[in-house]
Amino acid sequence: MSTDVEDEASEAVEAADRETRGSLVRSLLAVVANVGVLTALLVYFGWVRSDQMAKMLGIDEAILGMTVDDYVRRSVQPVVLLPICAAIAGLAWVGLDQWLRRRRIRFGGDDRIVTWVARWMWLIAVGVFALGLVLGLIGYAITYIAAPLVCAGGMLLLLYGLMLRGGLRNAVRFAPMTEGVLRGAIAILVAIGLFWSAMNYATVEGTELARDFPNQIEKLPGVMVDSAAPLDIVSPGVDVACAGSGEDLRYRYRGLRLLESTGGKYFLISDEWTFDYGVVVMLPVDGDGLRFTFVRDVHGIADAGGFGPCASVDPEPEVAGQG
Repeated sequence: MSTDVEDEASEAVEAADRETRGSLVRSLLAVVANVGVLTALLVYFGWVRSDQMAKMLGIDEAILGMTVDDYVRRSVQPVVLLPICAAIAGLAWVGLDQWLRRRRIRFGGDDRIVTWVARWMWLIAVGVFALGLVLGLIGYAITYIAAPLVCAGGMLLLLYGLMLRGGLRNAVRFAPMTEGVLRGAIAILVAIGLFWSAMNYATVEGTELARDFPNQIEKLPGVMVDSAAPLDIVSPGVDVACAGSGEDLRYRYRGLRLLESTGGKYFLISDEWTFDYGVVVMLPVDGDGLRFTFVRDVHGIADAGGFGPCASVDPEPEVAGQG
């Protein structure tokens, strides 16, 4: 008789554990897999990355006039790494949970290892959370990115440890409302950890892109700009040639490269751009009298289309007034 009662109690505990795990997974997936959350993460990542790089280049990100689509396209590939990390952590959790369940089934609920893990998992979780805080203080790029993820993992381990502790004999389980509030709070903190890690990742990537920017200039598309009026582009490596005369006079600017194309504008830099003296030129894509030619040779052909050195304009001689 006592054996039947123990079996029924064990089955009840197993059923409660399964329900707890299921509700926990549903709560986390509702936050992580939400389309709105993922879209916001992509947009925020793209904005932070662009803002950090723009500051390093000496311009304001708002000048670029990027749209939501621009932000998303620039952040899809890097942000994919965060769900991959979350998926790997989830697989590790599944492996740990299955191992504990097998030991409980094989050796019973009083197994020494199962009992120890259930009793002290919360302490391990606190240690993981503290490790995340320490990583954030070290200062390396990888630790700066990983710190919020480790803290989020510590919060998940804490919730899991509390659920395991509630399954021990004579343990007092959380009330349903209390457990729901606890799961919701943990889910919010985990989502904040993902956003925080994405922000750190975007900051690091934007900074690294900006630092390496002088070495990447030669890989950018070369641009020649023809205009009906002088543009007065003054930047190292940019020269101007002219063709025609009078009202048919046209100007051609060479030595430019395409930095960005967004918001109906081209953002151009010179071939000799440096952090000490770098100029970003903004020209409308459909500007009157403007024509853009994208070339392999950034300096173009000196006499292409009859273009040559611009003749200097001498000031008109003064006319002496009659006395």
